[in-house]
Amino acid sequence: MNSFSIITQTIVFVIPSLILLYQYIFFKLGYNRIDAINVNPKDLPLLSIIVPTKGERPELIQGLLDNLAEVDWNKSRMEVIIVSDDSPEYFEEMKEKIVPPQGLEVRMYRREKKLGFKSGALAYGFEKSRGDLILTLDVDARVRKDSIKKAYFHMLQFGCDAVTMKWIGYSHNGYSLLAKGIMVSTIIADNSILRGRDRANLKVFPVGCGTLFKKSAIEEVGPWDYNMIQDDLEIGARLINHGKRICSSDSIVFVEVPDNLLAFYIQQTRWAMGSIEVLTRRFKQIITSKANILQKIDALLFLLQYVPIALTFIAALLISVYSFLDKGDPLNSIPLFTLWAIALGIYAYNFIKVARDSGIKLIEALRSLGKISAYAVSISPFITLSIFSALKKSRNYIITPKGKAGKTKIVYIILAFGLLFLFASINYLLHQEFISGLWLLYYSLAYIFTFSSYKQEIK
Repeated sequence: MNSFSIITQTIVFVIPSLILLYQYIFFKLGYNRIDAINVNPKDLPLLSIIVPTKGERPELIQGLLDNLAEVDWNKSRMEVIIVSDDSPEYFEEMKEKIVPPQGLEVRMYRREKKLGFKSGALAYGFEKSRGDLILTLDVDARVRKDSIKKAYFHMLQFGCDAVTMKWIGYSHNGYSLLAKGIMVSTIIADNSILRGRDRANLKVFPVGCGTLFKKSAIEEVGPWDYNMIQDDLEIGARLINHGKRICSSDSIVFVEVPDNLLAFYIQQTRWAMGSIEVLTRRFKQIITSKANILQKIDALLFLLQYVPIALTFIAALLISVYSFLDKGDPLNSIPLFTLWAIALGIYAYNFIKVARDSGIKLIEALRSLGKISAYAVSISPFITLSIFSALKKSRNYIITPKGKAGKTKIVYIILAFGLLFLFASINYLLHQEFISGLWLLYYSLAYIFTFSSYKQEIK
């Protein structure tokens, strides 16, 4: 076995298998976890809810305000701070159309000096806040009546400086298999990277929508850094550095998920860029934190979560070129291929089980799994570019569009890669080099399926 085969087999089979099994362990820890809250203080502190917005429909913001007016919290102890990065004309239009619910204090600000992106808006809202508690929400978020109070009680009982809420995805597009797939993936991710890792005594990072902070903790580490894209991971790294405890809870926040390729592509490439940005710019804070060595290693691995996707794409390119050099089957390892297939099978079984528990029918769950898997693979080239873009001094922040599917030229790039991988797989199979041929066939079909499925989205 040559060095090229060892490297590609490690990237294609070993690393993904270990990641899936690692996440599955945490999922089981989180999924079976039950939070018993035994505190119930009579007095609630002043709560400031910061909501960044740009280009959002006034009706969407109104919906959030109406939702917050129903939460179980003393309204005299709550303020909602809306921070707009819109034009002066649109900001005035929003103020005219939005009607604050009776009894709910709502303050709207427009940032004239737009430093940074969402992080800058959160920092601006923090400066305007008066609360002892800070909750960050997106305009499309919705909470249950007891969500905020449960998160606060969790904070009190477990001595947390910040508490993440449990993400439950929703979509207005009841026909989107992608949205349903992301909803299930969101449940799996929340139970593994938040609740499971918290239960394993590893360091949890805040989430951008639905994290309740002690104001004193933010004051100690400093507010959000407007130079950074990934607001939640960035401030999380500094909280970890200062020995602050970030907990996860079963308090629910509903978040709208992408329902089309363009929205999914924008969201995932931004998250990929943001995680590497935080890894490179906050590496020292994590390494020098008060966490133990296992917690530090896990935190770094968490920030590297998009790198295996990029490595697999690069390996697929190299394996495709290798097929035309007629030098054999680089992935020819039945044990590693079997390990990879078993790991995928475990994930698929878990996905279907969670989907069924969420009320999704079996056939629909299978189709949702296929679609989310294909879309995740097909945007690998752009994930790879985003990882490298994170190293640049200047980076762009694009808000995830929700709703109607938009047209995008990335599908032609996706198709081109799909055809390349397909031709390479056929070449391997013709030479009876079955493992590389079958793996590339599996990989190529994700790209081709995405191109075909996208055409249906925009009709």
